[in-house]
Amino acid sequence: MKKSLILVVCVVLAVAMFVGCAAPAATPSAEASTEASTEASTEASTEASEPAADGEGPLVGISVPNNPTGWVAAVQWSAKQKAEELGLNYVLVASDSVNDQANKIDELIQMGCEYIVMMPENDELAVAAQKVLDAGITLIDFDRTLGDVQPDYYVAGDNPGMGVAGGEYIVDKLGPEGGKVVIMNIPAYGEIFKERVDGFKSVAAEHPELEILGEYASDNGAPETVLTVMTDVLTKHPEIDAIYSSDDEMSQGILQAIKENGRTDIKVITGGGGAKTYFDLFDDYPDIWASSQTYAPYMMADAVQVAADLIAGKEVEKELIIPTTSVDRENVEQYLKDNNITEDAPY
Repeated sequence: MKKSLILVVCVVLAVAMFVGCAAPAATPSAEASTEASTEASTEASTEASEPAADGEGPLVGISVPNNPTGWVAAVQWSAKQKAEELGLNYVLVASDSVNDQANKIDELIQMGCEYIVMMPENDELAVAAQKVLDAGITLIDFDRTLGDVQPDYYVAGDNPGMGVAGGEYIVDKLGPEGGKVVIMNIPAYGEIFKERVDGFKSVAAEHPELEILGEYASDNGAPETVLTVMTDVLTKHPEIDAIYSSDDEMSQGILQAIKENGRTDIKVITGGGGAKTYFDLFDDYPDIWASSQTYAPYMMADAVQVAADLIAGKEVEKELIIPTTSVDRENVEQYLKDNNITEDAPY
């Protein structure tokens, strides 16, 4: 009995010694840890951008500024809608600054994109654009220029043409008798707004029946800012037949000023851009021909279409300047339909 007990004790001690001397559980190696970190980083990056569509073919990178509302938001929305409609193999990245956009363009290059559609924050993206070209990637630039760097293809709207179209709209609606016109502009928005007003003035110069009462400036296009400026203009001029406005948001403020001041003399107002929030007001003012001369963010779809056409082997013009359209209550529904602008569009 004692011998059996001693034997059991020895066996237990031997097992304990064996377990104690065994190698500890392996910890992840530095290489494995790096791989895990890389995977996590890649996953986070993918979640931060629009995932590539399930389409086949060359990878198309789309780079746009990030903005949750307004015109720029609609550019991003339009790019995504069109890329998915076309079934492109694409990745869309939105950037919060010039440096962020430059870095994300580097990432698109590294991903092996064969085409990059870019709306640059400004011409400081010229260096990044040159990298795209140097990598042999086809660059399609939308709306904003890139300094001395020339992209392979350029798509934009027609700012002088917007002014011309606005002028022609006023001439048409006032008829041969013409009338008194006020010009409302936003000089702080730069050269493109000067081009719009100059386009209008070129039409007015050919129509002596139009009497230009004056040109007035707002610090920005915010309707509440314009309301104050326009109220002063209405006080100064007791009789106005038409208002040339260079911006849709500005026109919203103008309409509010007209309403609050009880004015019934104004027959025509133009705009600029193509904002749904402005379109929604057309029916509220049945005695005024309110219109917008479009410079629509949905032109981004045309830039994405260029990439699709090139992939399909089609010939594409190096520069595509999209003409403006005058939109008013008579054709707004057709315009929305033709441009696939649905209720969820952000502008």
